Amino acid sequence: MSLPTITWSWIVSVAIGLLGISVMVIIHELGHFVAARACGISVQALQFGFGPPIIRWGRYETEYRIAAIPFGGMCKMMGQDDLKNAIAQKKKHIETCEEGSIWSVAAWKRILVYFAGPLSNILFAFICYTILLSMNTLVPYSPAKIVVASDYPSLYGLETCAASQAGLVTGDMIVALNGEAVESYEELQGMLASLKESSSIQVETSRGTFELRPVDGVFGILPFKEAIVGHVNMDTPEKKAGLKSGDRILFANERKATNMFDLLVESSASSHLVLTVQRECKRSVETLEIAFDNPDATLNFTLMQQTKSVPGMDFFSAMKISLKECFDNFKQSIISLANVIRGKSGAHETLGGTFAASQSMGMLTTKGFAAGFNSGMRIVFFLLASVSMSLCVANLLPIPALDGGLIVLSFAELITGHTFHPKLYMGLQITGILIIALIFVLLTFA
Repeated sequence: MSLPTITWSWIVSVAIGLLGISVMVIIHELGHFVAARACGISVQALQFGFGPPIIRWGRYETEYRIAAIPFGGMCKMMGQDDLKNAIAQKKKHIETCEEGSIWSVAAWKRILVYFAGPLSNILFAFICYTILLSMNTLVPYSPAKIVVASDYPSLYGLETCAASQAGLVTGDMIVALNGEAVESYEELQGMLASLKESSSIQVETSRGTFELRPVDGVFGILPFKEAIVGHVNMDTPEKKAGLKSGDRILFANERKATNMFDLLVESSASSHLVLTVQRECKRSVETLEIAFDNPDATLNFTLMQQTKSVPGMDFFSAMKISLKECFDNFKQSIISLANVIRGKSGAHETLGGTFAASQSMGMLTTKGFAAGFNSGMRIVFFLLASVSMSLCVANLLPIPALDGGLIVLSFAELITGHTFHPKLYMGLQITGILIIALIFVLLTFA
């Protein structure tokens, strides 16, 4: 077993992930709570987290708690004493119960209560997917501004290319091909791919119109990305030098830096990079000296990606697709579990350890919000929906102590007309708890 390196970043990521899982657990328990109250079952406590309660308040027969450790939750229904009394009195069935006990209602009502937890997770996932699909989406977008490949012979080994022969220059904004308007570089790329067999192409730019003749289907046209820093990786020479998101790079080793290829030329030629940057919202410039650990080091930062907003779906269309997403997610979770049981994939690889899964969730969330509020919220809704569906499927497993196992036992009771022998029921519950604990340990530490 390899232990993760404990850093503040790791701790924050795990904490965010565990909090997200806990929200799904309490949603699950709220489903049990609502169904229990509707079926006439008394709920003694509804708790968020585990450990000693730090906040308590109550109304009627239910005590609401917030525990010290914000992970997990609990819905404690009346009936545990009835089971203990039946065992103590050596009864074959649980016959006499307190009013409001889970054993005082019909078996079909208990089935509804047990199923309400997974159902609440499905409903919550459906809501998350619907919101996600209804939101405006920020998608990557690049203007149809180009770089001519032959301007960077040290990178591409070209002294000339189709673009330079046509008279195009780095920084040209292409507005149309053969009279058809071009909105973005992505669209330009697709149109050029469809025209690579053409003998000539009329290229309209802000400077005028040029005749482009592809050479063996190659145009020598690359995307122009402004030399503005997007994200700087942690614990890198660039980060240590003080490079920040939003920095506009003006010069790299005294070479004017207009786009990412200027940076690539200088970084590939030397293990020492001097950047002159203009800080965001500042008029002054700063000089940063970056010393790479080895001569083959690559740049450890990305340039800022432009985005554009795409309107979300209408509400009813989003609901329709959300239903399909929930069904597909449910089906895929079952297939994954089936593959684990059949030995086609490892449990740890398929399900992931608790801390590993929490860390992944936390990292995705923080990176999403680093990219913008819209991006962060989309990741939050997607992760919550995915975790909610996984929790639903996991709880429906026919293991005693899980909802699925309790539903199976209640169905058996419904058919036979009698509750299980109290000692057998308790034994099955303890066995189920031990199985769950073993799975938890294996997934977390294996």
